[in-house]
Amino acid sequence: MLKLIFCGYDAESAPASSIAHDADPEEVATVFKPRPAITNPDAQCYVSLDPKCVAYRKLQRDLISTYREKDPDINQKIRQYQRRILIENGLIHNNTSDVDEWRLVGLAHRTYRRIWLNIDDAIALCDRKFRRHKIVCITIDVEEATSPEEQLLMHRSLHAFIGVHGAQLTQGVLLPKHGYILEFLPWVPFYLWGSWVATTHVPTPLGVIFQKTHLNHVGYPLGRESVPLCSDVDKSDEERTRLCLMNETSGVLEKFRWADRDFNVPLQTIEDFVSEFLLKENNPITCDDMQKRAERKNFVMYNAFCKQNATQRMFISKQYYRKKDDRRTKNVHERGGTPMPRGNALD
Repeated sequence: MLKLIFCGYDAESAPASSIAHDADPEEVATVFKPRPAITNPDAQCYVSLDPKCVAYRKLQRDLISTYREKDPDINQKIRQYQRRILIENGLIHNNTSDVDEWRLVGLAHRTYRRIWLNIDDAIALCDRKFRRHKIVCITIDVEEATSPEEQLLMHRSLHAFIGVHGAQLTQGVLLPKHGYILEFLPWVPFYLWGSWVATTHVPTPLGVIFQKTHLNHVGYPLGRESVPLCSDVDKSDEERTRLCLMNETSGVLEKFRWADRDFNVPLQTIEDFVSEFLLKENNPITCDDMQKRAERKNFVMYNAFCKQNATQRMFISKQYYRKKDDRRTKNVHERGGTPMPRGNALD
């Protein structure tokens, strides 16, 4: 999946027997072949942040339509997967219970680098607050998937997907229509490289991927409290904090870089996100409603798939970025005031 996102791909026809040994010799399948390097301009959206880029929307459409053609029973498999999750969590007890009344929220779990340290607390809070509303939070670890199909089922079963900025959230392209992605933006002070992963006045690289799709992409800027380093330093003392976090000889800097840093999430943010956007009784209907809900809880609405007004039937895609704060201290690694990604912007 990541090579498809980063490098672009070619969709080619091939005998189905070249993929599955038990396939009909006459059957033709679509094969996605990642390109060896980022050479297609359309696939460089994560570098240019081009709002007109269509590569990711095309990838999402092609992946889902191809799976449906390959397996007409995929929707039934998704429901079976959802049912299995609910049974494992003790929420339903047989195969006849209605799974449609439940909403599944996936919290992205990583086993190394950018580990969500208080993920168990977040799930406990979600259970305590929202199970009575038929909402359940679960961990999602793509490393546990044994096949591409399981990755599809894992993400297609979700109503929302939550995690820190990074490659694992690119799997959000597999979410169903109207799904939500909540991207936690790492705290990047002015002296740390990587400010583009936390932009709110323009989309992050993930924001480009989900822009103008049938998904809702929400961002939340994490603060100093999310960083589990230099805890003995008074957080109000910005200079001492900087000296501690940027200390190379102590090894702290290596752990502080956003791409390697483990993090904590304010639990109130999980409660606010679920309450504002996922509770059925609070379901936002209009674009203005979604924007207002995001603003009042400090979220950024990178992409809203919404109705212009309550009487409309058609949904549209709208983006609500924040106005750039020119008063903030300019990041020392920015060029001309614009964050410049280097290497893999979603690593």
